Amino acid sequence: MTEFPVPLDNLIAYVKTLRPEGGPLENVTDAFAVSEQLDEQSDALLGYFVDQARRSGLSWSQIGAAMGVSKQAAQKRFVPGQASDHLRADGFKTFSRFTDRAVRVLFAADHLAADRPAGHQADGQAESATRPAIGAAQLAAALLSEPEGLAAKAIRQGGLLPEQVYAVVGIGPAPQLPNQDRASARELTFDDSAKAAFREALKWALRMGHNYIGTEHLLLGVLFSGGPVAEGFTGLGLTPQRAEELLTAELAAYQANLQGQLNSMGRNRPAPDAGELRPRGRLVCVALHG
Repeated sequence: MTEFPVPLDNLIAYVKTLRPEGGPLENVTDAFAVSEQLDEQSDALLGYFVDQARRSGLSWSQIGAAMGVSKQAAQKRFVPGQASDHLRADGFKTFSRFTDRAVRVLFAADHLAADRPAGHQADGQAESATRPAIGAAQLAAALLSEPEGLAAKAIRQGGLLPEQVYAVVGIGPAPQLPNQDRASARELTFDDSAKAAFREALKWALRMGHNYIGTEHLLLGVLFSGGPVAEGFTGLGLTPQRAEELLTAELAAYQANLQGQLNSMGRNRPAPDAGELRPRGRLVCVALHG
């Protein structure tokens, strides 16, 4: 096996750069936060290749054997709807992968969730006694609160009007919000349908080679996770596959436009990854490798 791409010395050096004047306790706190991000990335990395193996036709028995576990253990960890809690929504504790627009969508969805009639339960589980849970319906409606986001653009390109979306998901419109404190996102609660959408969003971000989660990934997450909301969009003509095509075209157009701008400025270097605003807290692997 080749040398591990992130040596321990690099991780130690990275932690020390987070708070150069910090003492041992601050270093422990920062190291713990970094280790949580690494755990999330390792789960996402394994999940990506398991998903690819399943798509290639390999059985759960073969995948389990490759991992050194039983077929049942592999399925339990990676089949949606079972105990694959490593990708549950509250695993995104810092939401560091999310773009500013995606974070604003979460808070806009929270506004919609708070407007639910008293006693109404979210799909998949009971609401929290202190804060209503956000579901896939709220996420879908809130995507339109960011009209310049790639998700909203794809929805429009698919021929859907906002009123149609609100009618099919049963809620909306959501408010357009200013930038939000992403640390406060830890207080948001999500039902099972939203958690399933987050799992799919992360898979799509990895599949597309992106180091962030934007509104485009959230839209794909909502649609590919299935359920009543995805069925509603399909009924309006925006199938998961159609959304993927539209978003791919939007990303390609963005990339070409940005490359053209760079070339016109005499900066003949590859354009950065397409997407919306970069997340403020970059992934550890990005920080370590420049």
